[in-house]
Amino acid sequence: MKSNFKINEILEKLKNIEKMLKKPLSVNDYISEREAKKLLTRGTTWFWEQRKKGLPSYKLGAEVYYKKSDLLILMKSK
Repeated sequence: MKSNFKINEILEKLKNIEKMLKKPLSVNDYISEREAKKLLTRGTTWFWEQRKKGLPSYKLGAEVYYKKSDLLILMKSK
């Protein structure tokens, strides 16, 4: 009985994770490079190097934007 409870608990957690991953992004999930530079105290060259290494970025007009979650993952790995 106890193992069935654990399996059900794990399945429920996986379902919750799947729901979160499918959640549509909003404007609040992004940050401009200008804001990120101030927040992370990094320069333009550092961001350019990270984009070259694969950091996803999105350009809107002349401004570059990043997903906050991508920057968080990047900073945790440093």
